[in-house]
Amino acid sequence: MPTFSKQDYALLEKGLDLLEITLNAEQTAQFSAYMAEIALFNRKYRLVGAEGADFVVKHLLDSLAPVSYFNTLLTARPEPLRICDVGSGAGLPGIPLAIVLNKNPITLIERSGRRAGFLRNAVAMCNLSERVEIIEKDLSDVQDQFDIITFRAFHPLYDVINSIGNILAEGGYVCAYKGRLEAIEEELRLLGPNWDSAIVPLSVPFLKASRNLCVLRKG
Repeated sequence: MPTFSKQDYALLEKGLDLLEITLNAEQTAQFSAYMAEIALFNRKYRLVGAEGADFVVKHLLDSLAPVSYFNTLLTARPEPLRICDVGSGAGLPGIPLAIVLNKNPITLIERSGRRAGFLRNAVAMCNLSERVEIIEKDLSDVQDQFDIITFRAFHPLYDVINSIGNILAEGGYVCAYKGRLEAIEEELRLLGPNWDSAIVPLSVPFLKASRNLCVLRKG
């Protein structure tokens, strides 16, 4: 069974410092528990295509790169906002965000029964069950509404925007993790005029690839 090395944990710590994210003891233990669950089940369930340092950079630090932007959204309103991770898969970015944004409820939507089962176990092992809910449904079958909807490695925006729009609360935000600016601009051109958009550049520690957060609001 592959495991994470001391160097992998040190890499995560350095990346968090660069992102100006400080963890308390409980959050540190939660990341350790989550990484242990990934190491245990990744190959069996085919959760992600990366292990060790690659997983730390391409998945954990990538998931956490927009934390400062999420904090800006969350502190703009006095009440806690409901966050939703669509197509959560291995719990990315939902579980890392739940650990760091530790005052807001987060829902993970995953239609695969096997991966939803992994998520339930991982959330329990990370002691996140009070704030993190798993919905095992196809996106089109979800009836709830959320203030912030986020996802990574998902379909192009124009393929999913109708289903996402159906679960977006009034005044809410869609925050899509994306790559190259040119590709995002092409997706936005095909999206139509009903959405206001902004592109937030992201800097993922130790990752050379271009990363951006595409933010949408209903126009």
